[in-house]
Amino acid sequence: MAEFNLSASMKEGNLYIFLSGRVASQNVTDLGNILTSERKNHPNGSVIFDCEKLEYISSAGLRVLLSFNKKEKESIKIINVSPEAYEIFDITGFTEIFEVSKKLRDFSNEKNIHMMGISGGVTVYYIGDDILLKVYPEGTQLETIERERQIAQAAFLFEIPTLIAYDIVTYKGQYGMLYELTKSSTVFSFLKKSPQKSGQYALEMGKLLKKIHTVEPLIDLISQQSDRYKGYAYSMEKWLTAYEIETLVKVIDAIPKADTILYDNFNARNVFIQENGELILINMMGIHYGNPIYDLGKIYMLYRNKSEKLVKQLTGFDHVQAKKFWEAMMMGYFGTNNPVEISKHEKKMEAASLLFSAVFPASYVRTNGIEMPEEFVKFFVEQSRREFFPNVAEIKSLLSE
Repeated sequence: MAEFNLSASMKEGNLYIFLSGRVASQNVTDLGNILTSERKNHPNGSVIFDCEKLEYISSAGLRVLLSFNKKEKESIKIINVSPEAYEIFDITGFTEIFEVSKKLRDFSNEKNIHMMGISGGVTVYYIGDDILLKVYPEGTQLETIERERQIAQAAFLFEIPTLIAYDIVTYKGQYGMLYELTKSSTVFSFLKKSPQKSGQYALEMGKLLKKIHTVEPLIDLISQQSDRYKGYAYSMEKWLTAYEIETLVKVIDAIPKADTILYDNFNARNVFIQENGELILINMMGIHYGNPIYDLGKIYMLYRNKSEKLVKQLTGFDHVQAKKFWEAMMMGYFGTNNPVEISKHEKKMEAASLLFSAVFPASYVRTNGIEMPEEFVKFFVEQSRREFFPNVAEIKSLLSE
């Protein structure tokens, strides 16, 4: 007789049912009875069937799942389905009725792979010469990655230069995304080999950022940057007083709202150059929306910070190189090569950089999944108490313009 195995457990508030083996007409009655019993023992949460080891399911077995689903408040999900079983779900129309996802391909044993770089907690690898694998930090939810894929598709349609992912996979126990890619490198890596082109590509990066800031759609897919900054502020409770946190929130509330697309981690280590010289974005988890001053302030903090050690750590450039790179980037952004014109905007960008610096330790944890080194936390907290909070009225005025 064909046999199946079933086990169940609660995970993240949902009931996971692990179904393996073969479900055929001979054992569907047993399947129905066991499902009823497990649901009675675990009445809370949505039901997610993990079918990684399911070899076969008959039409009678599918009817059992349909009947089970009718008793549920929320539709069941079916995940990790093997290629063989997925074909059955697809042919019978189950994939049109329910959320059914295939088992992800695993690239852990891939031989022709080498690391390209790390940015914002994401590790990027090349597989051969024309495939890019982006591996997400441990604990990243599949829903988050699927959302990024959708954002990348939407961004592409609105002519933001980005790559389109064609598959979600796993790599050494973590989720990853595959992209088709001609040979490319980060702007920073490229400039290490061709430093004479630093000004040229800083200028192009500025133009790209300005282009991003002219795009308004995608809002139903992405979050508001002001809300994220408030979340960072409240997460600073380990280092700041309740009064200081509320002061940060009031400054954030003073920044005018905008529907502009933002790119949260725009720097030479997170923008890529393709073989044809075109700049392209890969990490679309950095896409949000709000006032462009959030992006400009963070970039100012990265490249113009008063700590030479921190500038080197965050950008890879020494203090002098970073300043020149920032100046060229702003020329591209504001469309002028006149330093006087750029200086008109600098005070506001510096104010925004002080705001970001005040929440940066919390942002760092959220982005990288680890605590910021204590010496840097101390630097930012002390800087905030020396330069931000004593001047909060002026900073708030600048940012509310």
